[in-house]
Order: sequence, then structure tokens, then C-alpha cells
Amino acid sequence: MTYFFSGTVTRIIYDNPNNFFKIILLEIEDTDSEFDDFEIIVTGVMADIFEEENYTFWGELTKHPKYGEQLKMSRYEREKPSKAGLINYFSSQHFKGIGKKTAEKIIDLYGDDPIDSILKDPSHLDTISGLSKVNKEAFLAKLKINYGTEQILAKLAEYGLKNQMAFQVFDAYKEQTLDIIAKNPYQLVEDVKGIGFKMADQLAQQLGILDDASERFQAAILHTLLETSLETGDTYVEAKTLLEKSLLLLEEARKTPISDQAVADELRQLIISGKIQNSDTKIFDNSLFFAESGIKKHLERILDNPPSLPFPSVEAIKEEIKKVELSHHMTYDDSQKEAIEKALTSKVFFLTGGPGTGKTTIINGIIQSFANLHELSLTDNNSPIILAAPTGRAARRMNELTGLPSATIHRHLGLNSDNDYQILDDYLDAHLIIIDEFSMVDTWLANQLFSAIASSTQVIIVGDSDQLPSVGPGQVLADLLKIDDFSKVRLKKIFRQSNQSTIVDLASQIREGLLPSDFTTKKADRSYFECQTPFIPESVAKIVSAALKSGIAAKDIQILAPMYRGQAGITHLNQLLQELVNPLNDQLEFLFNDTRFRVKDKVLHLVNDPEASVFNGDIGYITELMPAKYTDSKQDEMTINFDGVEVTYARNDWNKLTLAYAMSIHKAQGSEFPVVILPITQQSGRMLQRNLLYTAITRAKHKLVMLGDYSAFQYATQHIGSQRNTFLIERFKPEKTTEQLTDFKQSLSDTTVETSVETDETQSTRLTQENLMSIDPMIGLTQADFDYFFKS
Repeated sequence: MTYFFSGTVTRIIYDNPNNFFKIILLEIEDTDSEFDDFEIIVTGVMADIFEEENYTFWGELTKHPKYGEQLKMSRYEREKPSKAGLINYFSSQHFKGIGKKTAEKIIDLYGDDPIDSILKDPSHLDTISGLSKVNKEAFLAKLKINYGTEQILAKLAEYGLKNQMAFQVFDAYKEQTLDIIAKNPYQLVEDVKGIGFKMADQLAQQLGILDDASERFQAAILHTLLETSLETGDTYVEAKTLLEKSLLLLEEARKTPISDQAVADELRQLIISGKIQNSDTKIFDNSLFFAESGIKKHLERILDNPPSLPFPSVEAIKEEIKKVELSHHMTYDDSQKEAIEKALTSKVFFLTGGPGTGKTTIINGIIQSFANLHELSLTDNNSPIILAAPTGRAARRMNELTGLPSATIHRHLGLNSDNDYQILDDYLDAHLIIIDEFSMVDTWLANQLFSAIASSTQVIIVGDSDQLPSVGPGQVLADLLKIDDFSKVRLKKIFRQSNQSTIVDLASQIREGLLPSDFTTKKADRSYFECQTPFIPESVAKIVSAALKSGIAAKDIQILAPMYRGQAGITHLNQLLQELVNPLNDQLEFLFNDTRFRVKDKVLHLVNDPEASVFNGDIGYITELMPAKYTDSKQDEMTINFDGVEVTYARNDWNKLTLAYAMSIHKAQGSEFPVVILPITQQSGRMLQRNLLYTAITRAKHKLVMLGDYSAFQYATQHIGSQRNTFLIERFKPEKTTEQLTDFKQSLSDTTVETSVETDETQSTRLTQENLMSIDPMIGLTQADFDYFFKS
């Protein structure tokens, strides 16, 4: 139940300047509750609060286990001071150069509500004698800080924004908040995380923007276009699909019917105005359209220019390969020699292949041969060769395998965040650049990378196109491999295997769409256990316990899963493993949303942060938790060690982190782990695709434990999944030109086709609904099974 409390703020106990959260002590003058004390603690998100001033707070009474009954504030108002109070306030130490006489003049000039009137029209202050320009500007600035924030937040509350969301909007736009909203409320969708089209549309409705307004239709189309590309990974959306989704969004937002022809007309206008692009009925968000175009433009620029160092002769390369073989006591096969030769004589070269096919061996051979043939020193600080990868872990792995400096693509480009893309033509000027794990690079980042590479640089792109495509839109590696202009070699022969190693062979068979007949047979390095979803958590805990008991370090064990939700999901498995590997005992922990952080916890970084030298996908360990009362930021802080790099995060930045005992298969790309535990069940649904399973399996270096539904593994192996809709290949076809869309009068069908996938329910190892709850939770697994596997 909501109550009000009016009174005087006697003390601000806690104030977080980053998120506006405050704890205050209020001396009560009036309330409609039965609270019988003379003062109460009030907590919540508030703008500037001043001690010894009067406020009214509304909220719910809650019981704190240590401090007793408190008010959890939902909204508040500052009581307007009297004329005498305003004179004292204006002439106080808050405002330099204003005495009581000047304060009286200001109040007499602006009337009964002077603060609102001054903020609305400060020009009348120029008529007050004795108020200098400097003091006037300082007075206005301070007044805006003290009262302007409250006015903005009050207006946002009128618009229906909840307190926390209102502060996010204010934090994005500051004093320009109301002006920006009035000009274009739909701008909030792009600028403020958590505000979708429907919320912005509610603001627009209150501002008088009609249901059939042109700006409303266009905002819905633009939002739908980009969101669809982000959801599907496509770089364009078919016009019919875009119109259907936009119509649905518009009608759901205000529950009013919309003319499909009117929306189609606005789509046409967006194309004519250049706010979106098209080719026939393919509709592109501008950023993706020009990014794909940029990839073609810059790759062709690199191809058309001679290298900074002349290509060596084939004879010289062959002689150098023999020297490399002698120095490393090894022999390259014909495909590996071909790869080295092509790499050294091509401006742009693609090297692809699965795990165990020798990509790293060839990269080292290319580097050594390139340096020797051109008489280059690889020990200089200014290296003639640049090594790059999309994630921090992949970059560090390149460094470990080659011995040369390596960094993320973001770091090389000087980008400060995932979205901070600049135009940096010819920024990366080196004789040779090698980019690994290129399947993870999306359309936006590929364009930025190629635009930055100097025209004279030789480019070698390395990756495995059978892995998952990038998280962002596009499938750049897979598309470029289909273009004849580029020199390429795909490695197929597997070298990294033995009688005791079967993981690479399993991955190779799955890549070909085959689940081997011995899939369920226990091997020295891999094992499979049939296990229904309700028993996944308990089975995972037993597997991890057995691994720890066998001497495997907790940091070497990684759980990979397709989904976050559910009993077998990442979120629940993280909580489970945290209690198993790092129980609370008597140590301190911090709660953030639904996640508990403790010292020694394994955590995952979720965004690129080049300034701190940590990147999306980096794994670290919490080394220290510091309560707010001991920190300069006045916030709780965590210090995390990322492979020797220590970074401290205030609570306001904890959304960049999550527990990493379990992680998504997407997040694991570019990494390898000694032991991988992989639960896959039918609950993963549409995510069950061959490239997902292949990517997960290839993350395991020494041990792989698979558990779940056999039919789910079988379906994933056989299900290629839908290919992404991209236009990159078409751009390299000279006869293809883009043209304006001319007619949207095709009918919009309400019919959707749903396909169901039939899976094999007859596997002898599969548990059925009938016997699901009658079996032992160990699913036939004994401690001896686990002990034997991890000791073998």
C-alpha cells in the first residue's frame, strides 16, 4: 500500500552520484500511515535532495532486517519555500554575489512562483541592477542544478515513466531532456537502453502525435528494420516482412487499426529520402547497407594496389619452406605448402579449416617465411606484421601460439566501445596483417577493419566458416569465401589426433552432418550420458565434483549451454556451480540484480572496453570486494583480474559482468578450455543447429562431457539451420545494380507457415515421459563412472 510522508530532511545518509540512489532521514510532520515514530528512513532514486528543506515522499513501507521499518520511495515533491525562505535561500552561500536586497528584487520581479518563472525565462534578470553577468550566469547554473533536474523528472513522471527509467533518460540528455522529447520522442528508442518503441510511442501520444502521423509510421519502420536484422542476423529485410512487422508493432502500441497502404507509402518516402536503402524488395538499414558496400570497396582497393614489399618468386618460397621444415623438424603436406605459397603471393588470402587441420602451424610458417624472404626483424617494437582477433582471449591465444604481439581488432582500430565506429582510412599500415577467428566478425566491424587497412598491406584472413556466424548481422567470412576474386585454401586433413584423442574426429564428422555410431560410447577424452532436463543440474554438479576430485582445477572446467533460461540454462547452472565451487561460508558477497558476486568467482566481461584492456568474452576472477563506505566513488566496488590485468568496477558498471562458470556457446567462440561440459536438450528448440554443436565441441582441448537428449544431439547434427540473408556476394557481381523500390501495392498476407520438426523418439538410450520421474536422479551414472573418465 502507498503512503505519504511529509517533513524536513535532516540528514542525507547515503548518496550515489552515478545512479542517484539515496538514503535519507526524514523528520515527519504529516503522514497517512500508522507509523508512530517521529522520523523515518527513506530510500530510492532521487535527484538533488537538500538537508533542512521540506519534502513529501510517497512509497511503500518495508521492513529492513537490521534498521527496521523504512519507506521505499516511488515519487516525491519538494515543498515550495515561502518568500522569506526564498530570500534567505537566494542570499545564502549557495549563490555568490547575491545579497538580501538583490534577492528581494528577483522575487518581486518574478512573482509568486519565482523559481519556475526564472528557469522558464531568465532574460528579466538583466534588468536587475547590482547583478553582474558572471553572478547571473552562476545563479542560473546553480538554480538549474538544484531545481531543473526535479522539474525534468516531474515532467517525465507525468509522461508515465517510472522513476529509474526517468533517471536513465535524464542521464542521457541532461538539461536538454524535455526539448529532445518534444522534438522527437522516438529518439529515445535509439539512445536509451530499455526504452522500446511502445514506450516512446506512449510519450508521443501524450505529446499529441496522432495514430496515423508520418513520423510515427517512419519511426516504427526504422525501429523494426534494425531490430529484425539484430534478431535474425540478416543484413536486409524483405519489404513484405518489414511492412507486416511494422504494422503489427503500430497496432499493438495503441490498439488501433492502421492502413497498410499508408505504412507502405511511408516506407517509400524513407527510401526516397535516403533514410533507408533498398535493392528491389530488399530493405536495408543504412548502417548495414553502407557497411556491406564498404567491405567491397575497401577489399577491392587493397586488391588493386601493389604490396609494400614485392611478392617473392615461387622458387624462393619453396626453398624457404624447406628451411622452415628443417628448423621445426616437420614436413608440410601439399595443401599446407599451397597455403603458404598463396598467402605470400596474394594481397588478400583466406585460410580456412576445422580444428586439428594445422592452421596455427601454417600461420607460423607464413610469418617466418615472410620475415626471412623480406629480411625483416620480428623483434623490433614497430613490428612489420600485425596480428588481430575479434576477442581478447583469441588475441592472447594468437600471441601464445606465434610469440608475436597480438591485440583485438577494436584495440588496433582505437575504438572505445562496441558501437564507436569511426572512419579511419589506411590507419593500419603494415607489410602484413593476419586476422584470426574471422567467423566472429560482423558486417559493421568488418567494414571498419577493411577501411582501416592500408592499400599496400597484404591481408591474411583465418577462420572456420563451419562455426557459428557473428553475433551481429552478416556472415562475412562465409560470404567472402564464395567470391572468386580472392585467393583461398581450405584445409581438410586432420593432423591433431591420435588413438587416444577423438574430439577433433567427432567435430569433423558432425561438420559433415554425421553423428558417429560410437557417439554414446565412452572414450578416453569424451563421454556422453543420457539425461532428461530436470536432472541436468544435479548431473552437472556430480560431473564437476568428480573432475575436481580427480585433480582438475576449477578454472579449467567450462560449462557451455545454448540457452540462459530454464533448469539446464546458463543462469541456473551458474548459481549451482558457484555454490559448489565457491560457497559463501563467512565471506562477503554483493548482490546485483539476481547475481551474487564473491571473491574468487569466475566472471565474464560482456562488452569491449579497450581503455581498461578488457574485451567482450574475457574471463577473470574477483580478487577483492570493497563496500561503498570505504571507496572514493561512494559505491560498492569489485576488483577483477583478467589474465594479469586488474580492473576495478564500481557498482554502476556491474552490468558489464556476469558469472562465467557456465556461458553461452556464442561467448565461448575464440576460446579453448581443458574440460568442456555440454548439456543439450530438446528444450533448446530452434537453437539446435549443426554449427552451434560443432562450435561447442571444438572448444574442448582435452576432455568433453556431453549430456542430455540423444535426439537433441542428433537433430542438431542434421539440422543446418536457415542461412542468413545478406547482400555481400551480390555486391561483387558487376552486373548487379541497386534500384529504388517502385511498388508496394502487393497484398500483405496474414498467413504464416509454421513448420514442425519431427525427431527420432525411438532411440534406445532416450528416456520417455512414462519413466521420467521413476528413475534415480543419477540417470544410471555412478561415482566410479566419473572418477574413471577424469582419471583416464
